[in-house]
Amino acid sequence: MWVHRLPHGLAGGSGAPLLRGAEIPGSVLAVFNHSCIDCHSEKTRWPWYSNVAPASWLIERDVQRARSHMNLSRWDSLDSAAQRTLLTAIATVIENREMPPSQYVMAHPQARLSAADSLRVIEWTHAERRRLRAFASARNSK
Repeated sequence: MWVHRLPHGLAGGSGAPLLRGAEIPGSVLAVFNHSCIDCHSEKTRWPWYSNVAPASWLIERDVQRARSHMNLSRWDSLDSAAQRTLLTAIATVIENREMPPSQYVMAHPQARLSAADSLRVIEWTHAERRRLRAFASARNSK
């Protein structure tokens, strides 16, 4: 059972779409929805135990830390260079099987990335980086 509210006043709950401004296929967005949004967006689905100390402290800390590294709900607030940097980071942590973290997957097995999911996201990061570079080049040549 998931509680769709924010514990302890943690900012979030945004209705903003994930990765606003990116060109992202629905299949890739689905991967982000099942594996990334609980920590890396403002669409966190809080489990019931996020209301019970000390679990609540650990979960809130982990979500705050994850959002500070990358918040998919605020993608459009980043400039193109920052987006390209995060796209590289996304591909790297997936290639190295660092994300989603194993302790998260143990509690949320549906978040595990299949080989196909991983490849789909990595290929998208490369395509989106190329798109952003081309857009920046076109804009700079005007």
